[in-house]
Amino acid sequence: MTMQNTSIQVYQNDVKPTLGQRQRAVMEALRYRPEFTNNELAEYLQWPINTVTPRIFELRAKGKVEESCRRADGVTGRKAIAWRIKKEIGQTKLL
Repeated sequence: MTMQNTSIQVYQNDVKPTLGQRQRAVMEALRYRPEFTNNELAEYLQWPINTVTPRIFELRAKGKVEESCRRADGVTGRKAIAWRIKKEIGQTKLL
C-alpha cells in the first residue's frame, strides 16, 4: 500500500495529534497491516491483550476504526473480529 505525501501530511497534522500514544501505535499498526484482531495486535505490538482491547474500544468510539470481518484469529484460532481503519479516514486522509 503506497501513501501519497498529502495523505501522510493530513495524518501527521490532523489525525495523529488527536490520539494518545497507545492509540497512535494501534493506528500505525493498522495502517501497515489492515485486519488485525485484538490478539494479533497484542502480539505484533508486544503488549498484553488488556492494553490493546481498550485502545480499540476508544478508537471505535472516536470513529477511527471499524470492524472489517470476523475470521479465525491468527493467535488463538478462534473466530474473532478483525479491525481496520475506518474507510472514510483510510481513503480520504490516510491513503
